[in-house]
Amino acid sequence: MSYAVLQSLLAHRATLTIGIVLCALLLRGLLIRRIRKTRTILTSSERRAMSTVHMSSVIFILVTVFVLWLPQIQNFILSITAIAVALVIVTKELSICLLGAIVTRTSRAFSIGDWISAGTHFGEVIERNFMTTTIQEIERRSFTYTGRTAVIPNSLFLSIAVTNQNFLRRYQFHSFDITIEPDAFPIDAEDKLQARIEALTVHFIDTAQRYNKMLEQRTGIDIPDAKPTVEFSTNEAAKLVTTLSIFCPTDEIATLEKAMMKEFFEWYRVNRDQKTSRVG
Repeated sequence: MSYAVLQSLLAHRATLTIGIVLCALLLRGLLIRRIRKTRTILTSSERRAMSTVHMSSVIFILVTVFVLWLPQIQNFILSITAIAVALVIVTKELSICLLGAIVTRTSRAFSIGDWISAGTHFGEVIERNFMTTTIQEIERRSFTYTGRTAVIPNSLFLSIAVTNQNFLRRYQFHSFDITIEPDAFPIDAEDKLQARIEALTVHFIDTAQRYNKMLEQRTGIDIPDAKPTVEFSTNEAAKLVTTLSIFCPTDEIATLEKAMMKEFFEWYRVNRDQKTSRVG
């Protein structure tokens, strides 16, 4: 019989909870009123007694509610946990993108208009938000715009290194190799070729040297001189490899490379003809 009564009470736990809370509040009010009586100023012991009544009533109400609603509380906690796990799974990529945006902004890794290199992507940043960064792709060799845009999720910046190349946006170190047969290589070849290459840089060499020094001051790194260099070496096939290096305006790289190759082969043809005439 008592079990049936208990089941009936639990079936109406909302009404039972309200009744218990009201009874507890009523009892607390009666006890506090009895302690206060008609006094305006209370003693320390009376204040402690009132505080004890307050705390006891609150604890009683919380324990009663917890016991009566324990199954529902357990189900609610499980539901909240499941929802939290689902939210983490669903929003994982979004959260990582947001974190990547915060990291790049707080570290000032780059801003709109900068040239950056991130993984296989290289270009100018044209737009950025909390989810993605959009860049206008640039061809790595000639440093000309390809016309393509790449949208990079900000989460990528947490797993790869981002190189800000904005300092080299105006000027770049550019090197390329030319491989020929070692059939025309006089002793003064390097000096003659060096002079012909330097003649191509007269119109910008002063500005390049100033920009080079400015980069050294800002980065604190000893950067190679802006003067063009010519180096000779051989490869495994005993061919002559000529390496031409130049610090030049970025937008002139393609033009200068063509002009330098033209000067090189002019030099090569002259030396080969001279060698042929001497042999003849």
